[in-house]
Amino acid sequence: MNHFFFKHAIELAQKGLGHTLPNPAVGAVVVKENKIVARGWHKKAGERHAEIVAMDEARAAGTDLKGASLYITLEPCRHYGRTPPCTDRIVQEGIARVFMGMRDPFERVNGRGMAVLKEKGIDVQCLKKGSPLYREVADLNQPFIKWTNTSLPYVTMKAACTLDGKIATRAGSSAWITGEQARSDARRERSMCDAVLVGSGTVRADNPELAAHGEYTGKSLLRVIFDPSLTLPTTMKVFRDANVLVATTGRALEQAGQAYAERGIETRAFGATRVSIKQLLQYLGQRSIQHVFVEGGAGVHGSVFEEALLDPLIIDRVLWYMAPMLFGGKSALSAIGGTGVESVPSAFRIPHMDVTHLGVDLKLSGRINVY
Repeated sequence: MNHFFFKHAIELAQKGLGHTLPNPAVGAVVVKENKIVARGWHKKAGERHAEIVAMDEARAAGTDLKGASLYITLEPCRHYGRTPPCTDRIVQEGIARVFMGMRDPFERVNGRGMAVLKEKGIDVQCLKKGSPLYREVADLNQPFIKWTNTSLPYVTMKAACTLDGKIATRAGSSAWITGEQARSDARRERSMCDAVLVGSGTVRADNPELAAHGEYTGKSLLRVIFDPSLTLPTTMKVFRDANVLVATTGRALEQAGQAYAERGIETRAFGATRVSIKQLLQYLGQRSIQHVFVEGGAGVHGSVFEEALLDPLIIDRVLWYMAPMLFGGKSALSAIGGTGVESVPSAFRIPHMDVTHLGVDLKLSGRINVY
């Protein structure tokens, strides 16, 4: 097992991040006589899987794959989905060795692909759990792994704030706290997700489009609006098409739901008088949403945070962009509203933190759950 080839497969898999819902991002390289002869990655659900792309490339080049080795970040499938089983093609090509990054946790695969290959006399090896390289492979698909194992989407909470934790001045001014480099990075982070969750206050104040950007332009990003009172005008930009969900309460739905229904806007109650974040996430998971990007302002962040204090599966990652400025003022909005914790020992702790400079701003990416 050669770590160099695995590293290259990981780099290939990264090209598919944010594009493959509901499938994971996967990279593969085919090696013969200690040289890479073909490579591939999964580009989009319904299209060829990474190992098929690589083997097709080899066949197009006239390369005989008999006796070759396949390095792949995730276990090959052995069932019919939108595409045929990859294990059949691996056997057909005469691949002698398959080096897997990890098992596919999806119930229709999970060990079955490995078993089929072994039955056909192929040498199959998997990276050891806990090894640094295994961690890199697992990090590729944290949302997919969580969703597969818990039926809940992975949740990233994002904020852009000053060094004193403010997201607006006491007068409500907030454009722009961070610089263009940080804002561009935040848009890319959002675009890689499957859904974005914001509050009605943010929509009313900024009238955002909440669209995917850059290489993800045109991607179908579900816009989830947290609106317990169902008071937003249906003329806002977020309601431009049907790819939107308004999360509200039973009481509000009875009183104002008809106006939204007439516009074809999906509204759903996740509680009688307050929106349950857990119920909302369960519903999104049922819709195969694997990664939710929360950038909803103090109110939404407060609601998500307070449920996360009771349930460790509510928030998986925090993404904070901090600008070198101070607003001050007790009435200036902080990044997280709500009641908050009562004592220091009760603080919400973030065990894994990475810090990056983006111009003069800081990007703090903290992982709370590691799957």
